[in-house]
Amino acid sequence: MTSGKYFNRAVIALDAPHIGYVVRETDDKIVVFGEGKQRYDIPLSEIKTVSKNVLVGLKFQEIANKYSVERDAPLPTSKYVDPWGADDTTDFARYEEEYAKTLFNKGVRIENEDHVGHIMKETDDKIVIFGERNYRFDVPKSKIIAVGRNVILGMDWDELYTYKVDKNSPLPTGEPIDKLVEEEDKL
Repeated sequence: MTSGKYFNRAVIALDAPHIGYVVRETDDKIVVFGEGKQRYDIPLSEIKTVSKNVLVGLKFQEIANKYSVERDAPLPTSKYVDPWGADDTTDFARYEEEYAKTLFNKGVRIENEDHVGHIMKETDDKIVIFGERNYRFDVPKSKIIAVGRNVILGMDWDELYTYKVDKNSPLPTGEPIDKLVEEEDKL
């Protein structure tokens, strides 16, 4: 991510007033979480304008056909945290050494294995999860019962919703939500 000009903005198509919200941006694409289990990884070259919303210069069905991605697929990371280089070399040892202890970008599931979302921020005592339907959950780390490929929370949907916050709320650290973009730029 280099600019942060798309993060958390609503996304619209030529024929649809709302597709979803940008939850991640990289050097070449935006990741949009739509309603339910919808996710679209849209190349920046498809974006026509950016103001209050991000306008993609395609009709909704074209976006769905070309850029749909499984919602719980790993999120793309910026070139600064990818373990592979521009010359297609892979340095997993360096990547593991630098990022293995972080929960950032891991998928999150509840006890029954339902997918909740992805961790976008980790503090000493909480994780910030961007989930389906553009929900955001700020969950105490004490609710984590397992960590592997995904983070498993020891709760059901009813309990999870007690941790729902407005997606634009300040982070648990008190910083504005836009701080997520600045932090990824540093990675």
